[in-house]
Amino acid sequence: MLATEHHIATPAYTHPGTAETIIVWLSEALRWLLLFPALRLFIRITTIGTNALTKGQPYIFAANHSSHLDAPTLLAALPLHLRLQVRVAAAADYFFTSYWKGMLVSLFLNAFAFERKGTGCYASLAHAQQLLARGHSLLIFPEGTRTEDGQIRHFKQGVGRLALKASASVVPTWIGGTFAALPKGSYFPRYHQVVVKFGTPMRFAVDCDSTFIATEIERQVCALAYPEKQEEQ
Repeated sequence: MLATEHHIATPAYTHPGTAETIIVWLSEALRWLLLFPALRLFIRITTIGTNALTKGQPYIFAANHSSHLDAPTLLAALPLHLRLQVRVAAAADYFFTSYWKGMLVSLFLNAFAFERKGTGCYASLAHAQQLLARGHSLLIFPEGTRTEDGQIRHFKQGVGRLALKASASVVPTWIGGTFAALPKGSYFPRYHQVVVKFGTPMRFAVDCDSTFIATEIERQVCALAYPEKQEEQ
């Protein structure tokens, strides 16, 4: 069951301190100077739906995961005021296996280490909740890993738990075209048109089941990906 907006208080964005502000703007400068120009060499982004997103509000961007291009593509698709708030949940066992790799994804993508399995997953969810409580937005990939065939995999219930415990709206997000540009197992991108669609922000009643929430978010992402199927129903 979806909850109405006025049932849940939303934390205002907490402006970072001086040191964190310097890091935030350093990261943004690196994106503009290096990441985004490199990205434009391989993909052309069309963005749909950002007009439904409110400045200063924390969101959980729940997106499908097809490629290593997904996170930088979504950041590039967001307006500046939303991008500066976003923290990206990146697989700890892949992106944070060395100091330098972790530092690079942290700087370029505003990423933090997220444990996908075991007891560490609960600690990562708790950290994600703390970030949301401070007014940050999150980018998460509820499938847990990149698809191997381009099809959307089932969303794990962790996104449902996060949506229940955090006072933030969930934005179903579909990133299309990155699988063709850089599928799993490839090392060099191919030029391709990419579309990023942001759906209507969603909230859920406190008595919802986390599995139901994950399924509903997955359904909304699929609706963005395959609108023709929705029209047939």
